[in-house]
Amino acid sequence: MKYLKIIFKKIPKRFKNKKTIVLIFAVLLIVYLGLRGGANQDLIQTANAQKGTVKSEVFATGKIESDSQSSLNFPVSGKVVWVNVKEGDFVKKGQAIASLDKEKFEVALRQAQQDVIAADAKLEKVYDDLPDNRIESFQDKINRTAAEAVKNQAFDAVKLAERNLKDTILTALIEGTLVELNINVGDEILPTETVARIADTNTIQFTAEIDESDIGKINLGQTAIIFLDAFEDVEILSSVTSIGLEGKITATEATVFEVVFELEKKDKYILGMNGDVQILTNEQNNVLTVPIEALFEENIVWVRENGSYSQKEVEVGIQNDIDAEIKSGLEEGEKVVISGFDEIGKESLIQKLLP
Repeated sequence: MKYLKIIFKKIPKRFKNKKTIVLIFAVLLIVYLGLRGGANQDLIQTANAQKGTVKSEVFATGKIESDSQSSLNFPVSGKVVWVNVKEGDFVKKGQAIASLDKEKFEVALRQAQQDVIAADAKLEKVYDDLPDNRIESFQDKINRTAAEAVKNQAFDAVKLAERNLKDTILTALIEGTLVELNINVGDEILPTETVARIADTNTIQFTAEIDESDIGKINLGQTAIIFLDAFEDVEILSSVTSIGLEGKITATEATVFEVVFELEKKDKYILGMNGDVQILTNEQNNVLTVPIEALFEENIVWVRENGSYSQKEVEVGIQNDIDAEIKSGLEEGEKVVISGFDEIGKESLIQKLLP
């Protein structure tokens, strides 16, 4: 109202009649309504297409592991009666780790051995019943073959019982540090349970799970940077040393592949440490680039020239979360729209009426 009063005071007295005032306000209203609906240029932001470097990278999470490790479990079930080690101990290959109660396995072995003796006696009886002065009849052959089969089965049962008895003692399959031990004396153990894990702490690596949508971009030898949670400000230069040949399903039903990265052994790097890895999959230098926001569609950008806007089809190269490489369709210095796309093409009533 203040500005209207100022404008009203500046109007000459001869124009301060009712008709003139109504006419002026009518004209202002028409102008105001006529200009509404046009594009808000302040919302349309642009950036220059310019030469630069674009890197394509894949990010993943992982942890430090040993490149030589072994998970141990008893092949048979039973009660733990002896544990010879504790977590952190260094063990040699073949060293006894723990033992189950052997009594039932010793009983099974004795019974199997007795079955062999009995089967052998029956087989000897069949042999003795065969006459020396005639050809073996069909029935004789059936009796002999059946007796021989019983003895073979009994012999196999002995071998199995011997193996089961031997398997009551858990031994280290590799030399290394016992990094995990999940048993105590008195525990009832099933063959499916992992009771210990041994790792060679002198040879470590960083293992990450790469989503199947990115695994095709990963190649052996690619440069990578590892960031451990325990050392957030430290960049560890690494490279891809192996790529998993078989995917696995995660809890979220995603398919991932294990990728291994080299890691230099240092005392401060401990097995199980978590972190992130950044893998450089491609890099293009001195190429034409635009902000990633400029890609209105997969290969379409809006270009501003002489106050007007037009779409251009471009060929896009590598891209990341910040920039995109433009192989063709744009020239260096052209202004591309990066925000305010909804404002492009809006016209006021006056603009619509004017040719």
